[in-house]
Amino acid sequence: MKLKHLNLKTIFFSSLTLLLVTSGTIKTEAKEKTFTLKNIHQNIVNDYKSVKHISRSKLIDILGSDNKSSLLIFDVREKEEFIVSHLKGAKQLSPSIWKSSFLKTYGEQIKGKQIVFYCSVGVRSTKMADYLSQSLKEQGAKEIYNLEEGIFGWANKGQTLFKSFAETTTKVHPYNSHWGQLIKEESIKSYVP
Repeated sequence: MKLKHLNLKTIFFSSLTLLLVTSGTIKTEAKEKTFTLKNIHQNIVNDYKSVKHISRSKLIDILGSDNKSSLLIFDVREKEEFIVSHLKGAKQLSPSIWKSSFLKTYGEQIKGKQIVFYCSVGVRSTKMADYLSQSLKEQGAKEIYNLEEGIFGWANKGQTLFKSFAETTTKVHPYNSHWGQLIKEESIKSYVP
């Protein structure tokens, strides 16, 4: 009788352990499948309905056209990230800049321009676009955008990145190891220029 009871206990606890391990694995796999640039962008769109977004291909088209002078591009990452790489012509903008400081520095350059903000994946830049939108419109901005999937999406597609005015690079700052999982190639991640 005790042997039967022991076997039932063993079976029960073994089954319970298997269930817990399996459910953890399923949750981990589901989390990995949802932690993508595409899904993050969709969450951003859902959370910031008033912010417009520009695709990589549309930005590339504008940068390659005669209209590129109508763009102002702001990199909303920390200086250390910007130094590793950025989009050509981008101006580094602290994610914590005050509206008054931004307007004092860039206010006169806004009129008639399309403004594009980007960061690693689009979270900081969307917040900045939302925060500055009304002021930018008052200064005469034509359009205000966030770059879909940020510089990580740009780098993952092999688009040109710059270290300085004319020096190109393939490296991108991963922000941290968690967000760095969104950069496809380990070889392009770098915390230093």
